[in-house]
Amino acid sequence: MQNLLKSNTAWITLIFTLTLVKFCFAAQPIQTLEQIKNQALADDYAYHQIEALTTEIGARPLGSAKEQKALLWLEQQLTDLSVSHLSKQTLKVRNWQRKSASAQVVSPYIHELVIESLTGSVSTQIDGVTAEVVKINNFDHLKSVEADKLAGKIVYISRKLDDQAPAEDYLKTQRVRQLGVTIAANKGAKALIMRSQTTDKSRTAHTGSVRYAANTPLIPAAAISPADADLLDRLFARNLPVELSLNIQNSEDSWIDTYNLIATLSADYEKPNKDKVVFIAHIDSSDLGTGALDNAAGVGIGLGIIKQLAPHQALLQHDIEVVFVTASQFNQNGIKTYLNHLQNKSIIVAAEADLGGESIFRLDTNISEDSLKLADKIHTLVADLGIERGHNASAGATNSQYFVAKDLPIFNWVQKTEQYFKYLHSANDTFDKVSLESIQQNVAIYSIFLFSVANQGLIFNNQVNEHEQPTETTATE
Repeated sequence: MQNLLKSNTAWITLIFTLTLVKFCFAAQPIQTLEQIKNQALADDYAYHQIEALTTEIGARPLGSAKEQKALLWLEQQLTDLSVSHLSKQTLKVRNWQRKSASAQVVSPYIHELVIESLTGSVSTQIDGVTAEVVKINNFDHLKSVEADKLAGKIVYISRKLDDQAPAEDYLKTQRVRQLGVTIAANKGAKALIMRSQTTDKSRTAHTGSVRYAANTPLIPAAAISPADADLLDRLFARNLPVELSLNIQNSEDSWIDTYNLIATLSADYEKPNKDKVVFIAHIDSSDLGTGALDNAAGVGIGLGIIKQLAPHQALLQHDIEVVFVTASQFNQNGIKTYLNHLQNKSIIVAAEADLGGESIFRLDTNISEDSLKLADKIHTLVADLGIERGHNASAGATNSQYFVAKDLPIFNWVQKTEQYFKYLHSANDTFDKVSLESIQQNVAIYSIFLFSVANQGLIFNNQVNEHEQPTETTATE
C-alpha cells in the first residue's frame, strides 16, 4: 500500500508539472520536450564519450601534445554528429610542464612529504632550497603578517577546505593558491607550500594553478597532501622550529598555438542567428589524473546535448552554441578569447558544466528580477528530475564567471560535489568516479533548458544582481 501511495503521488506530481508546463509554454511542443528527456535519460552516448576521452587520451594539460590530440578527437566527434556550423578560435598559451617535486622535513624530525608543484610554478635552484618554515593560517593572516617574519623563510599555508560546503569555500581558498605566492614573495619568502584544497584525507597531493604578478619576485609554489599537512600542524603544535628542504623542477620555454571549438545548432543552416544560448565546457585538464571529473564529464555532456538537440534544429528561434574552451587551468584565456570574438552577437543566457560527474540538484541564476518568473517556469520543466530552485545571486563557475562580469545572464545548474572536491586536480581524477545515471540526468536537464529557451525565443534581461564579484580568484580551477 505504501508503494502504491508513493506511485500515485509521483503520477499526480508529474501530471501537475506537465499541466503547469503546458500552461506556461503553450506554444512549445510538449511532445518534443518529453522525447528529448526520455531519450537523454536512456542514452549512454555521453558517458561513453567521457570514457573514450579519458582512455584514449587521458590528461590534457594546456600547451601539450595531448591537449592538441584531444582537440582533434573532439573535432572528429562533432563531425560524426554532423554539426552544421563548427568553428575555431585560436589563442596562444605557454607550454609549462611538470618535471619533479620533493620535500623533506629535516628538523625537528625527519619526514618525507607527498608534494606536487602548483601548475605554472617556477623551479627552485637545481639543488633545491632549505629554510625554516612559517605557518600561516589563512589569506588574511598572510596579508597581515610582518615582512621580517617571512624573509628568507618557506611559507606554509595551513587552511583547510570546508568539507561541509566545499563548493562555496573553494572560491574563497582560491586567493590562497593564486595570489598567496605574490604576497609571500613581496615579503621576502623563498618559497610557498600549502595544504591541498580537497575534502580528501589521504596522502595524495592536489595541484591547481598559481599566478604570478608582473614586477614581482618569482618563487616556487607547491601543494602537500592533507595527511602531510596534518603532520606539519602537529610539528608546529610542539612549538619547535620546523625546517624544510624543497626541490621543484618544471619547464616552460615557448608559446604554443591552440584553439577553442564552437559547435552551433541553428535553424538556418546557411547563416547562424545573432541571438544565441550558450553551453560551456573546457577540454584541457590537470596533468596528474586523466581529467575525468575536470572536465571530460563536461565535454561528454556537451556532446550528449548536441546529439539530443541536433534533430530538432528546425524548431529553434535562437541558436544554441556549445562552446568547448581550452586554457581553463591557468587564467581562462580560452573563454576570454571567446567573449572577445562576440562582435554583434547577443547572448541570451549561458550555462556551464564544470563540477564533475555527479547529478544536478539545484538551479541557481543571476538574472534580472523581471526575468525570475520565466526562470521559475523553466525550472518546472526539470523539477521532476530532482531539481530544487536555488538563489538568484550566482557568481558563476570557472568560465561563466566572465559572463557575470559582463552583465550577461547565467543559469547555474549545480551538481553534487562529494566526488569532485575529493579528487579535483589529483592523480585520482579518473573515469571510475563518473556515474552513468548522473551523466544522463545532466544531459537531459541541459538539453531541456537549452531547447526551451531557444525554441521559444525567450529573452532574459542582463541586469545582473549583487553577488560575490568575479575576480581572478573566483574560478573553480
